[in-house]
Amino acid sequence: MIPKISRYAIIVLFIVALSILLPNLYWMIFDKPIQAPMVFYSSIKKDFLFSRNRSGNESEYFDKERNTFDRKTFRTFLPFTYYGDLLKWNILPDNIDGVPISYSIIRNKSLNLSFEPKDLNTPVIDLYPLFESQSEFARLELPDELFRVCTSLEFIDAETNKIVPAKSKEFTHALSDAGFQFPAKYITGNPTTKKPFDEGYFIIDAMNSVYHLKQIKGQPFCVNTGIPTDLNIRFIMVQENSMKEYLGAIVTKTNEIYLIRYNNYALTKLPVDGYIADKMVFRLQCNPIYRMVKYYDDKGLTYTVMDSNYNYIDTYQTSWTPREEWTSSKIAAIVFPFSIERTSKNYRYIKFKFVLNGKLSLIGILLGLIITYFLKIYLYHEKLRNNWFDFIIVLFSGLFGTLAVLLIRPEPWD
Repeated sequence: MIPKISRYAIIVLFIVALSILLPNLYWMIFDKPIQAPMVFYSSIKKDFLFSRNRSGNESEYFDKERNTFDRKTFRTFLPFTYYGDLLKWNILPDNIDGVPISYSIIRNKSLNLSFEPKDLNTPVIDLYPLFESQSEFARLELPDELFRVCTSLEFIDAETNKIVPAKSKEFTHALSDAGFQFPAKYITGNPTTKKPFDEGYFIIDAMNSVYHLKQIKGQPFCVNTGIPTDLNIRFIMVQENSMKEYLGAIVTKTNEIYLIRYNNYALTKLPVDGYIADKMVFRLQCNPIYRMVKYYDDKGLTYTVMDSNYNYIDTYQTSWTPREEWTSSKIAAIVFPFSIERTSKNYRYIKFKFVLNGKLSLIGILLGLIITYFLKIYLYHEKLRNNWFDFIIVLFSGLFGTLAVLLIRPEPWD
């Protein structure tokens, strides 16, 4: 009895290992990148332009009417993207549509904000550094303490792991005086020294009010932003940038996106119809004239262009065949009734996930039962009544189970 139990335990472990390794190996061989073109909006042609990689290192450049351009001509149509090349060629325009243009203007008034499903779903450690926002030094420096917000705001010395009582009390009172209701539901900021300046953190209190907290000359700055409490905020990305046009972006639970405008915390709603936060990558690109919103997944892309006041100009949409509709995906569903994924596009950490492959896997299970039966009868000459449980294993694990029960054979006396 014990040998049988040991064998089946090994078989189960073997099936788990196969369900991780074999699908990964399969997709290393048969996966292929989506050949979608890169999309640009030309401030010269006032239309969308595209580039696509061909064989080797060659690329093709074209517009919506499939008119093609050489590489240099294509770049002249995109002065905000390839301003370095245009400057070298001495053809960078002095102005576009009456807006002055120069190398420094483009550098200072161009920025990107982006996030993806991983940013929204990956958990964070609830300890945060509070920078000095008006330091007398050129660079931001990491503080000696980290803070957390529970029933009060507590600063913890990073070296001794002890609470700093005076500073904790001072900042707790500042939050309370501003109307903050403990405990905090959500805290977000940009905890890195690799930014031009610091704007602290946004904290959502127990009543869903959004507060802005930062440290100025060692003193707490805390204010209720006035952002609506019924917005159903899911995620806030804070981004300090030299343009000082916005503090960051809000994603709601209903897949809406708002920019938090600088100084007054006013919200600007972005045109993101069809955006799904758990599936799509979002990018906002700004230059001296345009604001461009792009969001995409493995099914398609939407690219919307607005002016500097976020008034709508134009939209381009395209789609492509998603991976689940590829022939290789259908074959995988037959061969692998399930898989165990260790990584996900929605998560930054290792996280095991059991994934079923649908009705097509029944074909693979039937094939596995047939193979198991014939090999056990005609190759191994086994008595099936003694190892009938092998077929139960194959019934629930398909070809994974077939490999396992055929490679890990019963003892001769079983």
